[in-house]
Amino acid sequence: MKFKFSLEPVLNYRKILERNAEIALGKEIQKLVKLEGELENLLNEYKNLVENRGGVNTRSAERFMDFVGYAQRLKDLMASKKIDIRNQNKEIDKAKAELVKKTQEKKAIEVVKDSQKATFKLAEKRAEAKQTDEAAGHLFFRK
Repeated sequence: MKFKFSLEPVLNYRKILERNAEIALGKEIQKLVKLEGELENLLNEYKNLVENRGGVNTRSAERFMDFVGYAQRLKDLMASKKIDIRNQNKEIDKAKAELVKKTQEKKAIEVVKDSQKATFKLAEKRAEAKQTDEAAGHLFFRK
């Protein structure tokens, strides 16, 4: 006789939910990596701008003001990206919590399955032992 777990469809569904949560976490991490890359690019651009003073001749007040304005715009964009990164980290934390929840739900069903399987195997061993004892008893009484 083969073990049949009555909650197998539920376990399969829990596995799907866990996998979906893993995928969602992966997507959130990808968004974070993208934001961090964008911030890194802005930092490099700002660094190059400041080091080269934007190639601006300080004698031209108008060009210098453009340089200062652009530098400030880069600073504002970097601050905005840092906020976006902070928010994205919160989203990642939520996705991690959801994954943990889905994993726990799946594990709970797996524990039930393991318990039922152990009970099934024990009952199978007892039935086998009983059959062996009965067969041995019949042989004993036949002699």
